Amino acid sequence: MSVESQPYDGAATGVLAKPSWRLIPQIDRDPTLVAGVQEAHGRVLLCCGVGLLAVLFWQIGIDFSSAGLALACAYAGRYRRVLIFLATSLLLWRSGFLVDRTFLARLAIDEGVADRIDQPLVSAAMVAITFALFSVLLAMRGAGAIVLRRPTLGLLVAFLALVVVTQASFTAGTPRVLLWSFLMTFQPYLWFLAYGLVDAAKERAPVWQHLGVFHPFWGATLTPFGKGLSYLRRFEAKTSEELAVTQLKGVKLAAWVLILAIGKICFGELVHGQLRLPMFDDNLLQYLAGHPQPRLVGWASVVVFFVDDLLSMTVFGGVIVATARLAGFRLLRNTYRPLQSATLAEFWNRYYFYYKELLVDHFFYPTFVRCFRGHRRLRMFFATFAAACIGNLLFHFIRDIHFVGEMGLWRAVVGEQSHAFYTFVLAVSVGLSQMRRVPQPAPRGWLRGRLLPCLWVSGFFCVIHIFDAPLDREHSLWQRAEFLFYLLGVTT
Repeated sequence: MSVESQPYDGAATGVLAKPSWRLIPQIDRDPTLVAGVQEAHGRVLLCCGVGLLAVLFWQIGIDFSSAGLALACAYAGRYRRVLIFLATSLLLWRSGFLVDRTFLARLAIDEGVADRIDQPLVSAAMVAITFALFSVLLAMRGAGAIVLRRPTLGLLVAFLALVVVTQASFTAGTPRVLLWSFLMTFQPYLWFLAYGLVDAAKERAPVWQHLGVFHPFWGATLTPFGKGLSYLRRFEAKTSEELAVTQLKGVKLAAWVLILAIGKICFGELVHGQLRLPMFDDNLLQYLAGHPQPRLVGWASVVVFFVDDLLSMTVFGGVIVATARLAGFRLLRNTYRPLQSATLAEFWNRYYFYYKELLVDHFFYPTFVRCFRGHRRLRMFFATFAAACIGNLLFHFIRDIHFVGEMGLWRAVVGEQSHAFYTFVLAVSVGLSQMRRVPQPAPRGWLRGRLLPCLWVSGFFCVIHIFDAPLDREHSLWQRAEFLFYLLGVTT
Protein backbone atom coordinates (compact mmCIF):
# COMPACT_ATOMS: atom_id res chain seq x y z
CA MET A 1 0.00 0.00 0.00
CA SER A 2 1.33 3.35 -0.96
CA VAL A 3 2.73 5.51 1.78
CA GLU A 4 3.88 8.35 -0.41
CA SER A 5 4.13 11.76 1.19
CA GLN A 6 2.62 14.87 -0.23
CA PRO A 7 5.02 17.54 -1.46
CA TYR A 8 5.78 19.89 1.34
CA ASP A 9 8.08 22.88 1.65
CA GLY A 10 9.52 23.49 5.08
CA ALA A 11 10.72 27.06 4.93
CA ALA A 12 10.56 30.20 2.91
CA THR A 13 13.32 30.86 0.44
CA GLY A 14 14.57 34.02 -1.09
CA VAL A 15 14.01 32.64 -4.59
CA LEU A 16 10.34 32.70 -5.47
CA ALA A 17 8.82 30.44 -8.07
CA LYS A 18 7.88 31.70 -11.51
CA PRO A 19 5.10 34.27 -11.04
CA SER A 20 1.65 32.82 -11.60
CA TRP A 21 -1.82 33.79 -10.51
CA ARG A 22 -3.13 31.85 -7.53
CA LEU A 23 -6.46 32.00 -5.81
CA ILE A 24 -4.67 31.63 -2.47
CA PRO A 25 -1.29 33.44 -2.51
CA GLN A 26 1.75 31.48 -1.36
CA ILE A 27 2.18 33.56 1.76
CA ASP A 28 4.33 30.87 3.38
CA ARG A 29 7.02 31.41 0.71
CA ASP A 30 7.26 35.17 1.09
CA PRO A 31 10.39 35.93 3.19
CA THR A 32 8.98 39.30 4.27
CA LEU A 33 5.77 37.79 5.63
CA VAL A 34 7.64 34.93 7.28
CA ALA A 35 9.97 37.38 9.01
CA GLY A 36 7.06 39.61 10.01
CA VAL A 37 5.08 36.80 11.64
CA GLN A 38 8.06 36.12 13.88
CA GLU A 39 7.70 39.59 15.40
CA ALA A 40 5.15 40.68 17.99
CA HIS A 41 3.17 42.93 15.65
CA GLY A 42 3.11 40.21 13.00
CA ARG A 43 1.75 37.71 15.49
CA VAL A 44 -0.99 40.15 16.47
CA LEU A 45 -1.98 40.52 12.82
CA LEU A 46 -1.88 36.74 12.40
CA CYS A 47 -4.20 36.32 15.38
CA CYS A 48 -6.58 38.90 13.91
CA GLY A 49 -6.57 37.09 10.58
CA VAL A 50 -7.28 33.77 12.25
CA GLY A 51 -10.08 35.39 14.24
CA LEU A 52 -11.63 36.69 11.03
CA LEU A 53 -11.44 33.22 9.49
CA ALA A 54 -13.10 31.76 12.60
CA VAL A 55 -15.98 34.23 12.27
CA LEU A 56 -16.41 33.44 8.57
CA PHE A 57 -16.39 29.71 9.29
CA TRP A 58 -18.97 30.23 12.03
CA GLN A 59 -21.23 32.00 9.53
CA ILE A 60 -21.45 28.82 7.46
CA GLY A 61 -21.79 26.47 10.41
CA ILE A 62 -18.19 25.29 10.86
CA ASP A 63 -16.46 25.52 14.23
CA PHE A 64 -12.94 26.91 13.90
CA SER A 65 -12.74 28.20 17.47
CA SER A 66 -9.99 25.73 18.36
CA ALA A 67 -7.68 27.91 16.27
CA GLY A 68 -7.43 30.26 19.26
CA LEU A 69 -6.20 27.41 21.45
CA ALA A 70 -3.78 26.45 18.69
CA LEU A 71 -2.21 29.91 18.64
CA ALA A 72 -1.88 29.89 22.42
CA CYS A 73 -0.10 26.52 22.28
CA ALA A 74 2.16 27.66 19.46
CA TYR A 75 3.43 30.65 21.44
CA ALA A 76 3.73 28.81 24.76
CA GLY A 77 7.35 27.83 24.17
CA ARG A 78 8.49 25.11 26.54
CA TYR A 79 5.00 24.96 28.03
CA ARG A 80 3.48 23.92 24.70
CA ARG A 81 2.97 20.30 25.76
CA VAL A 82 1.27 21.38 28.97
CA LEU A 83 -1.13 23.64 27.11
CA ILE A 84 -1.88 20.93 24.55
CA PHE A 85 -2.75 18.55 27.38
CA LEU A 86 -4.95 21.16 29.09
CA ALA A 87 -6.66 22.21 25.85
CA THR A 88 -7.36 18.60 24.90
CA SER A 89 -8.67 17.82 28.39
CA LEU A 90 -10.92 20.88 28.32
CA LEU A 91 -12.51 20.01 24.99
CA LEU A 92 -12.94 16.37 25.95
CA TRP A 93 -14.65 17.43 29.15
CA ARG A 94 -16.96 19.75 27.20
CA SER A 95 -17.88 16.92 24.83
CA GLY A 96 -18.55 14.42 27.62
CA PHE A 97 -15.34 12.54 26.77
CA LEU A 98 -17.03 11.43 23.53
CA VAL A 99 -19.16 8.82 25.28
CA ASP A 100 -22.47 7.96 23.60
CA ARG A 101 -24.66 8.57 26.64
CA THR A 102 -27.87 8.39 24.62
CA PHE A 103 -27.15 4.78 23.72
CA LEU A 104 -26.27 3.94 27.32
CA ALA A 105 -29.47 5.56 28.60
CA ARG A 106 -31.57 3.51 26.16
CA LEU A 107 -29.69 0.37 27.14
CA ALA A 108 -30.36 0.96 30.84
CA ILE A 109 -34.07 1.33 30.08
CA ASP A 110 -34.11 -1.82 27.96
CA GLU A 111 -32.35 -3.74 30.73
CA GLY A 112 -34.82 -2.42 33.30
CA VAL A 113 -32.19 -0.86 35.55
CA ALA A 114 -32.51 2.83 34.67
CA ASP A 115 -33.98 3.62 38.08
CA ARG A 116 -31.23 1.74 39.92
CA ILE A 117 -28.18 3.26 38.23
CA ASP A 118 -26.85 6.76 38.71
CA GLN A 119 -25.76 7.22 35.12
CA PRO A 120 -23.70 10.43 35.58
CA LEU A 121 -21.81 8.74 38.42
CA VAL A 122 -21.25 5.59 36.36
CA SER A 123 -20.03 7.67 33.41
CA ALA A 124 -17.59 9.61 35.58
CA ALA A 125 -16.30 6.40 37.15
CA MET A 126 -15.80 4.76 33.76
CA VAL A 127 -13.87 7.76 32.45
CA ALA A 128 -11.61 7.62 35.50
CA ILE A 129 -11.13 3.86 35.19
CA THR A 130 -10.48 4.02 31.46
CA PHE A 131 -7.86 6.76 31.64
CA ALA A 132 -6.23 5.08 34.64
CA LEU A 133 -5.98 1.92 32.54
CA PHE A 134 -4.47 3.91 29.66
CA SER A 135 -1.92 5.43 32.03
CA VAL A 136 -0.91 2.07 33.48
CA LEU A 137 -0.51 0.47 30.05
CA LEU A 138 1.53 3.39 28.72
CA ALA A 139 3.72 3.51 31.83
CA MET A 140 4.40 -0.22 31.75
CA ARG A 141 5.12 -0.12 28.04
CA GLY A 142 7.49 2.82 28.52
CA ALA A 143 9.28 1.00 31.33
CA GLY A 144 10.02 -1.92 29.03
CA ALA A 145 7.50 -4.31 30.52
CA ILE A 146 6.10 -6.88 28.11
CA VAL A 147 2.58 -5.53 27.81
CA LEU A 148 0.76 -6.39 24.61
CA ARG A 149 3.69 -7.49 22.46
CA ARG A 150 1.44 -6.71 19.50
CA PRO A 151 -0.58 -3.74 20.78
CA THR A 152 -3.12 -3.46 17.98
CA LEU A 153 -3.91 -7.16 17.90
CA GLY A 154 -4.14 -7.32 21.68
CA LEU A 155 -6.45 -4.31 21.92
CA LEU A 156 -8.73 -5.56 19.16
CA VAL A 157 -9.00 -9.05 20.62
CA ALA A 158 -9.69 -7.72 24.12
CA PHE A 159 -12.27 -5.21 22.91
CA LEU A 160 -14.15 -7.65 20.69
CA ALA A 161 -14.04 -10.33 23.38
CA LEU A 162 -15.77 -7.97 25.80
CA VAL A 163 -18.36 -7.19 23.13
CA VAL A 164 -19.09 -10.91 22.83
CA VAL A 165 -19.39 -11.15 26.62
CA THR A 166 -22.10 -8.47 26.59
CA GLN A 167 -24.27 -10.88 24.61
CA ALA A 168 -24.10 -13.60 27.26
CA SER A 169 -27.23 -14.18 29.32
CA PHE A 170 -25.38 -13.96 32.65
CA THR A 171 -24.57 -10.28 32.00
CA ALA A 172 -28.22 -9.25 31.76
CA GLY A 173 -29.19 -6.21 33.78
CA THR A 174 -26.69 -4.07 35.65
CA PRO A 175 -23.55 -6.02 34.58
CA ARG A 176 -24.40 -5.52 30.91
CA VAL A 177 -24.95 -1.79 31.39
CA LEU A 178 -21.65 -1.45 33.26
CA LEU A 179 -19.78 -3.45 30.64
CA TRP A 180 -21.20 -1.38 27.80
CA SER A 181 -20.40 1.79 29.74
CA PHE A 182 -16.76 0.74 29.84
CA LEU A 183 -16.70 -0.24 26.17
CA MET A 184 -18.32 3.00 25.01
CA THR A 185 -15.83 4.99 27.10
CA PHE A 186 -12.88 2.99 25.78
CA GLN A 187 -13.95 2.89 22.12
CA PRO A 188 -13.20 6.53 21.07
CA TYR A 189 -9.58 6.15 22.19
CA LEU A 190 -8.75 2.64 20.97
CA TRP A 191 -6.64 3.68 17.98
CA PHE A 192 -5.00 6.50 19.91
CA LEU A 193 -3.96 3.97 22.55
CA ALA A 194 -2.62 1.66 19.84
CA TYR A 195 -0.40 4.46 18.54
CA GLY A 196 0.52 5.46 22.09
CA LEU A 197 1.67 1.97 23.03
CA VAL A 198 3.84 1.76 19.93
CA ASP A 199 5.35 5.18 20.69
CA ALA A 200 5.90 4.39 24.37
CA ALA A 201 8.10 1.46 23.41
CA LYS A 202 10.26 3.67 21.18
CA GLU A 203 10.95 6.71 23.33
CA ARG A 204 10.59 7.87 26.89
CA ALA A 205 7.92 10.50 27.44
CA PRO A 206 5.65 11.28 30.38
CA VAL A 207 2.32 9.49 30.23
CA TRP A 208 0.40 12.76 30.30
CA GLN A 209 2.04 13.82 27.05
CA HIS A 210 0.68 10.72 25.34
CA LEU A 211 -2.76 11.36 26.82
CA GLY A 212 -2.58 14.96 25.62
CA VAL A 213 -2.86 13.78 22.02
CA PHE A 214 -5.67 11.29 22.62
CA HIS A 215 -8.25 13.16 20.55
CA PRO A 216 -6.12 16.32 20.44
CA PHE A 217 -7.91 19.64 20.61
CA TRP A 218 -7.37 20.40 16.92
CA GLY A 219 -9.79 17.61 16.06
CA ALA A 220 -10.06 13.94 15.18
CA THR A 221 -12.52 11.13 14.72
CA LEU A 222 -11.67 7.61 15.80
CA THR A 223 -8.87 8.22 13.29
CA PRO A 224 -5.95 10.09 14.90
CA PHE A 225 -4.98 13.13 12.85
CA GLY A 226 -1.29 13.29 13.62
CA LYS A 227 -1.07 9.67 14.79
CA GLY A 228 0.85 9.63 18.07
CA LEU A 229 3.46 11.60 19.98
CA SER A 230 6.50 10.50 17.97
CA TYR A 231 4.86 11.39 14.65
CA LEU A 232 3.90 14.83 15.94
CA ARG A 233 7.45 15.46 17.11
CA ARG A 234 8.71 14.80 13.60
CA PHE A 235 6.46 17.54 12.24
CA GLU A 236 6.73 20.01 15.10
CA ALA A 237 8.22 23.44 14.33
CA LYS A 238 11.56 23.72 16.13
CA THR A 239 12.50 27.33 15.35
CA SER A 240 10.62 30.60 15.11
CA GLU A 241 11.03 30.58 11.33
CA GLU A 242 9.63 27.06 11.04
CA LEU A 243 6.74 28.08 13.27
CA ALA A 244 6.01 31.13 11.13
CA VAL A 245 6.04 29.09 7.91
CA THR A 246 3.87 26.39 9.45
CA GLN A 247 1.31 28.89 10.73
CA LEU A 248 1.16 30.69 7.40
CA LYS A 249 0.54 27.33 5.77
CA GLY A 250 -2.26 26.85 8.27
CA VAL A 251 -3.82 30.20 7.37
CA LYS A 252 -3.48 29.44 3.67
CA LEU A 253 -5.11 26.04 4.09
CA ALA A 254 -7.91 27.49 6.22
CA ALA A 255 -8.66 30.10 3.56
CA TRP A 256 -8.76 27.42 0.87
CA VAL A 257 -11.04 25.23 2.98
CA LEU A 258 -13.35 28.20 3.55
CA ILE A 259 -13.68 28.68 -0.21
CA LEU A 260 -14.37 24.97 -0.69
CA ALA A 261 -16.95 24.98 2.11
CA ILE A 262 -18.80 27.89 0.51
CA GLY A 263 -18.54 26.13 -2.84
CA LYS A 264 -19.98 22.96 -1.32
CA ILE A 265 -22.97 24.89 0.03
CA CYS A 266 -23.56 26.55 -3.34
CA PHE A 267 -23.16 23.22 -5.12
CA GLY A 268 -25.75 21.59 -2.86
CA GLU A 269 -28.18 24.47 -3.31
CA LEU A 270 -27.78 24.36 -7.08
CA VAL A 271 -28.11 20.60 -7.44
CA HIS A 272 -30.70 19.78 -4.79
CA GLY A 273 -32.42 23.15 -4.45
CA GLN A 274 -32.61 24.57 -7.96
CA LEU A 275 -32.32 21.43 -10.08
CA ARG A 276 -34.22 19.36 -7.48
CA LEU A 277 -32.01 16.33 -7.94
CA PRO A 278 -32.86 13.83 -5.18
CA MET A 279 -30.25 12.74 -2.68
CA PHE A 280 -28.63 9.39 -3.39
CA ASP A 281 -30.24 7.76 -0.34
CA ASP A 282 -33.67 9.07 -1.35
CA ASN A 283 -33.11 7.76 -4.86
CA LEU A 284 -32.26 4.32 -3.51
CA LEU A 285 -35.29 4.27 -1.21
CA GLN A 286 -37.61 5.29 -4.04
CA TYR A 287 -36.26 2.46 -6.17
CA LEU A 288 -36.73 -0.09 -3.38
CA ALA A 289 -40.27 1.22 -2.83
CA GLY A 290 -41.08 0.49 -6.47
CA HIS A 291 -40.96 4.08 -7.72
CA PRO A 292 -37.59 4.37 -9.46
CA GLN A 293 -36.34 7.63 -10.87
CA PRO A 294 -35.14 7.72 -14.50
CA ARG A 295 -31.73 6.13 -14.93
CA LEU A 296 -30.15 9.43 -15.87
CA VAL A 297 -31.36 10.94 -12.61
CA GLY A 298 -30.03 7.91 -10.75
CA TRP A 299 -26.57 8.24 -12.26
CA ALA A 300 -26.59 11.97 -11.61
CA SER A 301 -27.36 11.35 -7.93
CA VAL A 302 -24.49 8.84 -7.72
CA VAL A 303 -22.03 11.33 -9.23
CA VAL A 304 -23.25 14.17 -7.02
CA PHE A 305 -22.99 11.90 -3.98
CA PHE A 306 -19.35 11.20 -4.87
CA VAL A 307 -18.50 14.87 -5.47
CA ASP A 308 -20.23 15.95 -2.26
CA ASP A 309 -18.32 13.27 -0.35
CA LEU A 310 -15.01 14.54 -1.74
CA LEU A 311 -15.83 18.11 -0.78
CA SER A 312 -17.02 17.08 2.69
CA MET A 313 -13.87 15.08 3.35
CA THR A 314 -11.64 17.90 2.12
CA VAL A 315 -13.37 20.51 4.28
CA PHE A 316 -13.58 18.29 7.35
CA GLY A 317 -9.93 17.24 7.26
CA GLY A 318 -8.72 20.64 6.13
CA VAL A 319 -10.11 22.40 9.21
CA ILE A 320 -8.37 19.90 11.49
CA VAL A 321 -5.02 20.09 9.72
CA ALA A 322 -5.15 23.89 9.50
CA THR A 323 -5.72 24.08 13.26
CA ALA A 324 -2.82 21.71 13.92
CA ARG A 325 -0.56 23.83 11.72
CA LEU A 326 -1.52 26.95 13.65
CA ALA A 327 -0.39 25.08 16.77
CA GLY A 328 3.00 24.51 15.16
CA PHE A 329 2.66 21.03 13.65
CA ARG A 330 3.34 20.74 9.90
CA LEU A 331 0.82 17.98 9.33
CA LEU A 332 0.19 16.85 5.79
CA ARG A 333 -3.22 17.47 4.31
CA ASN A 334 -5.84 14.83 4.88
CA THR A 335 -7.24 15.07 1.34
CA TYR A 336 -4.80 16.17 -1.34
CA ARG A 337 -5.90 16.54 -4.97
CA PRO A 338 -7.66 13.17 -5.26
CA LEU A 339 -8.89 13.89 -8.78
CA GLN A 340 -5.28 13.99 -9.99
CA SER A 341 -4.95 10.30 -9.16
CA ALA A 342 -3.92 8.13 -12.08
CA THR A 343 -4.51 4.82 -10.26
CA LEU A 344 -6.88 3.41 -7.66
CA ALA A 345 -4.03 3.04 -5.18
CA GLU A 346 -3.08 6.68 -5.62
CA PHE A 347 -6.66 7.82 -5.02
CA TRP A 348 -6.79 5.72 -1.86
CA ASN A 349 -3.61 7.48 -0.72
CA ARG A 350 -4.93 10.96 -1.45
CA TYR A 351 -8.57 10.68 -0.34
CA TYR A 352 -8.36 10.15 3.44
CA PHE A 353 -4.67 10.23 4.28
CA TYR A 354 -4.76 9.67 8.04
CA TYR A 355 -7.27 6.85 7.84
CA LYS A 356 -5.15 5.22 5.16
CA GLU A 357 -2.11 5.67 7.40
CA LEU A 358 -3.94 4.03 10.30
CA LEU A 359 -4.69 0.98 8.16
CA VAL A 360 -1.12 0.92 6.85
CA ASP A 361 0.46 1.20 10.30
CA HIS A 362 -1.75 -1.31 12.09
CA PHE A 363 -2.64 -3.83 9.38
CA PHE A 364 -0.50 -3.47 6.26
CA TYR A 365 2.96 -3.36 7.84
CA PRO A 366 2.37 -6.13 10.42
CA THR A 367 1.08 -8.39 7.63
CA PHE A 368 3.77 -7.38 5.17
CA VAL A 369 6.67 -8.21 7.49
CA ARG A 370 5.28 -11.62 8.48
CA CYS A 371 3.54 -13.17 5.47
CA PHE A 372 4.71 -14.49 2.09
CA ARG A 373 8.24 -13.16 2.40
CA GLY A 374 9.39 -15.18 -0.58
CA HIS A 375 6.67 -13.90 -2.91
CA ARG A 376 7.00 -10.16 -3.41
CA ARG A 377 3.84 -9.50 -5.42
CA LEU A 378 1.65 -11.83 -3.37
CA ARG A 379 3.09 -10.30 -0.21
CA MET A 380 2.11 -6.81 -1.37
CA PHE A 381 -1.38 -7.92 -2.41
CA PHE A 382 -2.09 -9.82 0.80
CA ALA A 383 -0.89 -6.96 3.02
CA THR A 384 -3.01 -4.50 1.05
CA PHE A 385 -6.01 -6.81 1.40
CA ALA A 386 -5.43 -7.09 5.15
CA ALA A 387 -5.50 -3.30 5.45
CA ALA A 388 -8.15 -2.23 2.94
CA CYS A 389 -10.58 -5.08 3.63
CA ILE A 390 -10.04 -6.65 7.05
CA GLY A 391 -8.74 -3.55 8.79
CA ASN A 392 -11.28 -1.33 7.08
CA LEU A 393 -14.13 -3.61 8.09
CA LEU A 394 -12.93 -3.97 11.69
CA PHE A 395 -12.49 -0.22 12.06
CA HIS A 396 -16.06 0.54 11.01
CA PHE A 397 -17.51 -2.34 12.99
CA ILE A 398 -15.85 -0.98 16.13
CA ARG A 399 -16.81 2.59 15.26
CA ASP A 400 -20.47 1.54 15.02
CA ILE A 401 -20.35 -0.97 17.85
CA HIS A 402 -23.56 0.43 19.32
CA PHE A 403 -25.43 -1.60 16.70
CA VAL A 404 -24.44 -4.74 18.61
CA GLY A 405 -26.12 -3.38 21.74
CA GLU A 406 -29.21 -2.33 19.79
CA MET A 407 -29.62 -5.25 17.36
CA GLY A 408 -27.62 -8.09 18.81
CA LEU A 409 -24.28 -9.40 17.58
CA TRP A 410 -25.56 -11.60 14.75
CA ARG A 411 -27.86 -9.01 13.20
CA ALA A 412 -25.17 -6.34 13.50
CA VAL A 413 -22.66 -8.57 11.68
CA VAL A 414 -25.13 -9.59 8.97
CA GLY A 415 -26.14 -5.96 8.51
CA GLU A 416 -22.52 -5.20 7.61
CA GLN A 417 -22.76 -7.28 4.42
CA SER A 418 -22.98 -4.39 1.97
CA HIS A 419 -20.03 -2.61 3.52
CA ALA A 420 -18.11 -5.89 3.66
CA PHE A 421 -18.64 -6.30 -0.09
CA TYR A 422 -17.44 -2.71 -0.59
CA THR A 423 -14.25 -3.32 1.39
CA PHE A 424 -13.62 -6.59 -0.46
CA VAL A 425 -13.92 -4.99 -3.90
CA LEU A 426 -11.88 -2.00 -2.75
CA ALA A 427 -9.10 -4.18 -1.33
CA VAL A 428 -8.86 -6.42 -4.39
CA SER A 429 -8.88 -3.44 -6.75
CA VAL A 430 -6.32 -1.41 -4.80
CA GLY A 431 -4.19 -4.53 -4.35
CA LEU A 432 -4.14 -5.22 -8.08
CA SER A 433 -3.42 -1.54 -8.70
CA GLN A 434 -0.46 -1.78 -6.33
CA MET A 435 0.88 -4.90 -8.01
CA ARG A 436 0.69 -3.35 -11.47
CA ARG A 437 2.59 -0.22 -10.49
CA VAL A 438 5.83 -0.08 -12.43
CA PRO A 439 8.06 2.93 -13.07
CA GLN A 440 7.19 4.32 -16.45
CA PRO A 441 7.07 7.72 -18.10
CA ALA A 442 3.76 9.47 -17.70
CA PRO A 443 1.63 9.54 -20.88
CA ARG A 444 1.98 12.78 -22.69
CA GLY A 445 -0.96 15.00 -23.32
CA TRP A 446 -3.81 16.23 -21.20
CA LEU A 447 -6.26 13.59 -22.47
CA ARG A 448 -4.22 10.45 -21.78
CA GLY A 449 -2.24 11.87 -18.90
CA ARG A 450 -5.03 13.43 -16.85
CA LEU A 451 -8.58 13.22 -18.13
CA LEU A 452 -8.88 9.51 -18.90
CA PRO A 453 -7.21 8.33 -15.65
CA CYS A 454 -9.37 10.78 -13.69
CA LEU A 455 -12.56 9.48 -15.34
CA TRP A 456 -11.57 5.86 -14.75
CA VAL A 457 -10.65 6.31 -11.09
CA SER A 458 -13.61 8.58 -10.31
CA GLY A 459 -16.02 6.28 -12.14
CA PHE A 460 -14.82 3.26 -10.18
CA PHE A 461 -15.24 4.97 -6.82
CA CYS A 462 -18.61 6.40 -7.84
CA VAL A 463 -19.90 2.89 -8.50
CA ILE A 464 -18.54 1.20 -5.38
CA HIS A 465 -19.82 4.09 -3.25
CA ILE A 466 -23.25 2.57 -3.82
CA PHE A 467 -22.22 -0.22 -1.45
CA ASP A 468 -20.31 1.94 1.03
CA ALA A 469 -22.99 2.09 3.71
CA PRO A 470 -21.62 1.05 7.11
CA LEU A 471 -24.45 2.84 8.93
CA ASP A 472 -27.23 1.18 6.91
CA ARG A 473 -28.16 -2.11 8.57
CA GLU A 474 -31.62 -2.32 6.98
CA HIS A 475 -30.94 -2.76 3.28
CA SER A 476 -29.15 -5.84 2.06
CA LEU A 477 -26.27 -6.22 -0.33
CA TRP A 478 -28.64 -7.63 -2.94
CA GLN A 479 -30.96 -4.61 -2.73
CA ARG A 480 -28.06 -2.26 -3.44
CA ALA A 481 -26.85 -4.56 -6.21
CA GLU A 482 -30.33 -4.49 -7.75
CA PHE A 483 -30.21 -0.70 -7.75
CA LEU A 484 -26.86 -0.79 -9.55
CA PHE A 485 -28.21 -3.30 -12.08
CA TYR A 486 -31.16 -0.98 -12.69
CA LEU A 487 -28.80 1.93 -13.37
CA LEU A 488 -26.84 -0.27 -15.78
CA GLY A 489 -30.03 -1.33 -17.54
CA VAL A 490 -29.69 -4.96 -16.48
CA THR A 491 -32.93 -6.72 -15.55
CA THR A 492 -32.89 -9.11 -12.58
